[in-house]
Amino acid sequence: MAQSSRDRLRARRQAIAARRRRLIIPLIVAALLAVAVLFWLSRPRQAVAPQLAAPSAQALIQAGAPTAPPAVAPTPSGPAQFFHDQRLTYAPGFYVPEVQAFLDAQPGPLKTFSTPVGDRSHSFAEIVVGQSLYYSLNPQVVLALLESQAGLLSAERPSQQQLDWAMGYRTKDAKPGEDKLRGLTAQVRWAVRQLLYARRDFAAYPPLVFQDGTQSPAPAGWELSRYALARALAPATTPDQLDQRLMAFAATYTRLFGDPRPAPEDWPAPAAPFLSWPLEKPARITSFFDHDGPFLGRSGGTFSYWGRNEPDLSYDGHDGWDYASAFEPALAAAAGTVVFAGNADDNCATTAVVLDHGNGYRTLYWHLSSANVANGQQVGAGDALGITGASGCAFGPHLHLGVQYLGRSTDPYGYCGATADPWAQNPAGSASRWLWQDRPSPCGPPPAGALLVDTASPGFSNKGIWQTAPFGYGGDALFTRSVGEQPAAAATATPAATPLAPTVLAPTASASYRPQLTAGRYRVLAYIPYVLNGLDDAIGVTYRVTHAGGTSARSVDLQLHANEWLDLGTYEFAPGSAAVEIGNRAEFADQGVWADAVLWLPVEQ
Repeated sequence: MAQSSRDRLRARRQAIAARRRRLIIPLIVAALLAVAVLFWLSRPRQAVAPQLAAPSAQALIQAGAPTAPPAVAPTPSGPAQFFHDQRLTYAPGFYVPEVQAFLDAQPGPLKTFSTPVGDRSHSFAEIVVGQSLYYSLNPQVVLALLESQAGLLSAERPSQQQLDWAMGYRTKDAKPGEDKLRGLTAQVRWAVRQLLYARRDFAAYPPLVFQDGTQSPAPAGWELSRYALARALAPATTPDQLDQRLMAFAATYTRLFGDPRPAPEDWPAPAAPFLSWPLEKPARITSFFDHDGPFLGRSGGTFSYWGRNEPDLSYDGHDGWDYASAFEPALAAAAGTVVFAGNADDNCATTAVVLDHGNGYRTLYWHLSSANVANGQQVGAGDALGITGASGCAFGPHLHLGVQYLGRSTDPYGYCGATADPWAQNPAGSASRWLWQDRPSPCGPPPAGALLVDTASPGFSNKGIWQTAPFGYGGDALFTRSVGEQPAAAATATPAATPLAPTVLAPTASASYRPQLTAGRYRVLAYIPYVLNGLDDAIGVTYRVTHAGGTSARSVDLQLHANEWLDLGTYEFAPGSAAVEIGNRAEFADQGVWADAVLWLPVEQ
C-alpha cells in the first residue's frame, strides 16, 4: 500500500510538471512577441519594420461576428509616430490597375468582387479607389483595415459574416434587413467616412466612441493619423481592446505595404501654374472653396481665398469650385492619366472622372451626366472627359472641380487673405497656390513685362458716383448701378446677401484705363470681382478697347465672369493711344457694374 501511494504521488507530480511545461511555452511565445513589437516601435523611423503576421480570419470571427485580434503589446500613448500623417492621405501611383494587381496576388476573393453602382458595374478596385480619391485617403489604408479587421485579403473562402461586417461596424439594435451598415461596400463607405470625420474634428479632439456606445477621451499627444485610425477602429471594439486593434492594423499595413512611419522624401514639390479653364465657355461660379474646413461639414460660413468669412457666399464646407454648366463638355484642365472614370460609391452614385497629372496633383470632375474616358487613358489639356450634369446628390447641373495636392484638397485660386490661411494651418490641410496658367493671380504682382492699371494707378480715371467694395485686385474695387431700358432682371445669379448699402447713384458713370506701354501686341484682360454688394452683376455692359487699328467694342455678361479675368481680346497697340473704357449702360437697370484692374499682357510675335 505504501509503495502504491508513492507511485500515485510520483505520477501526480509528473502530471503537474507536464502542465507547467505546457504553460511555459505559450508564455515564452507571448513574451517574444511582445519584445518583437516593442523593438519595432523603438527602432529609428527609417528602419524596415518587422514582418508581423496579420491576425487570421479564424481568430477574428467567432459566433458570426468580428472579435478582438490576437493579443499583442499595446501601443504606447504619446507623441511617438505611429503612421505618418501624409501617408494617411496619399500613395503615389496606387490606382485601379495597381489595386487590382495587388488583389490578384492575394488569396482572398476581393479580386473578383463586383457590384452595381448606379447604372454601372464596378470592381472592388474601382470602389476602393473612387472612395479614397474623393475623401482624400490612401487606398492602402482601406485594404489594410479589411485585412486586420476581417482577414479578407488572406482568407481564401471568407464567411458571409466576414463580408457583411468587414470593418466590424454594426448598427446597435438594428432589426434584420434594416442594418444599413451590412455588406462589404457599406462597411468600406463607413470606414472612409469615419476617417474623414476624424480629420475634420482633429483640432477639437472629441472623445472616441466605442462599440457599446461608451465614450473615452483619446490619449493626449496623438498625431492626426493615430487619432483618425482610432476613430475608425473604436466603433468596432471596446476600450480595453483598442490598442490591440491599432497594433494589428500597423503590423498588417507594414506587412502589405511597408513601414508607414518615415516621412516621404521623393514626393513632388508644389507645381507652377499648369491648369486651364475646364469648360468650353465662361460659366457662373456658384460655390467657392471653403478654407476653414473643406470637409463637407459646417463651420459657420465660407472662408474664401480672399481671406473673408462670408456665410452667404456659397455653401459651407465645400471642397472645390462649382461652375454652372448644363450638359456641356467637361474639359481636362491639364494633361494627365485617367485614374477613375465611373460612378463613385458615395451613396449618391455620382458620375465622376479623376486625373493624375504626374506632378503630385489630381483634378476631380464631379456630377457629370456621362464619363467618356476610361481608366488608364492618357488625355491632353482641353480634351473632353464627359458631359456636365447633375448626377449624384447635386441640386442642379454644374461642374464640381476639385484639386488635390498629395491627396489633400487644395484651392487652385491660392490664398489672398492678410491673415494666415486656416486650411494651410489645419493639421489635415494643405497650402494653396494659384494654379491657372492661362491667367494671373488677382492678389499677386502682374506677370513680368505686363502693364497693369488699377483703380489707384495714375492711368485710371472715373466719372459719376462709384462706391468701394471690400476686395478686388490690389485690395478693393469700385462699383456703380447700371442704367438700362428695362428694370433689373428678376432672376438672381449672384446671391443678394447683406448689401453694402449703395446710395442712389448718378444716371451715368464711366471709368477709363490708359497704360503707358510700348508698341506691340498685347492681350487685354479686365478683372471682375465677386462681391456680395446687394446687386446682381450687370448684363450687356460694353467695354471699348482703343488700339492701333481703331476701337473695338464688346458687350459682356458680367455674371459669367465674376471672380475671373474677362478676356477683351488681343490687339496691336501704339504708344500714347491705348485705352479701355467702360460705362454703366447695360441691358437692365439697377445692376452692378464693376471697375477694377485692367492688364495688358505682351504676346510674342
